[in-house]
Amino acid sequence: MSESTLSISYADLLIEVGGFLGYGVDSTAWNAAKLAEVDRYIQSGIRNFYYPPAGYEWSFLNPSTTIATAVGDDAMDLPDALSRITGNLHFAAALNCTPVTLVSEGQMMALKARTTTNAKPKCAAIRSKVSDGAGGQRLEIVYWPTPDAIYTLTYRYEAYSGKLTTLKPYPLGGMKHSELIIESCLAVAEQRGNDERGAHTARFAEMLAAGIEIDKKMGARFFGMMGENCETSDSLSRRNFGTTYPVTYKGETW
Repeated sequence: MSESTLSISYADLLIEVGGFLGYGVDSTAWNAAKLAEVDRYIQSGIRNFYYPPAGYEWSFLNPSTTIATAVGDDAMDLPDALSRITGNLHFAAALNCTPVTLVSEGQMMALKARTTTNAKPKCAAIRSKVSDGAGGQRLEIVYWPTPDAIYTLTYRYEAYSGKLTTLKPYPLGGMKHSELIIESCLAVAEQRGNDERGAHTARFAEMLAAGIEIDKKMGARFFGMMGENCETSDSLSRRNFGTTYPVTYKGETW
């Protein structure tokens, strides 16, 4: 799939930031110090765009993927690029099962203390793995009950993204956020390079508000479960799992 010709790229951002700093628009003519400075401002601008001061979570940072359980294995590593799972994990539609509900690690320990029978998972908890600092800390998912078969579960997650490079030049968000990304990088250059909060900082804040409104309209809508799928520490002694049924709303069935 070809990228839109209106999308911003790393090369374009080098030109924008380098030109703003007075270094010219030909990055091949810059010395190593200038190139490193411009790159720092760009990477910081990208982070500022992905995780804005407003605390908003972009819909494009929540892609969907799958994970397959293993028979008799109650803990599995999650992908390196995963920051956190957003929402529950869903079985294949043909199984007609309620989702696997995310619970706290404390609730998971209570559930495992109650029974160790292998069955179709009803709950899952996310926990951090031990790290010695040689690499980034990773996460794993723990199931209850322990899976008795291989199930393919679909879930959404907050994704980490690597830095922009000449080999991976396109930031997440697509063409529609290109101007916002430029202003984010220029705002960082303005603040750190010129030690001021000027026109680009103000422009970034203005465009960020507009970008968030666009994303709210175009982003996916998430609906919570109509009831619990999993026994928690508050309901261990008073709730049994029952038969589940599909729910249809506005022509779409879950």
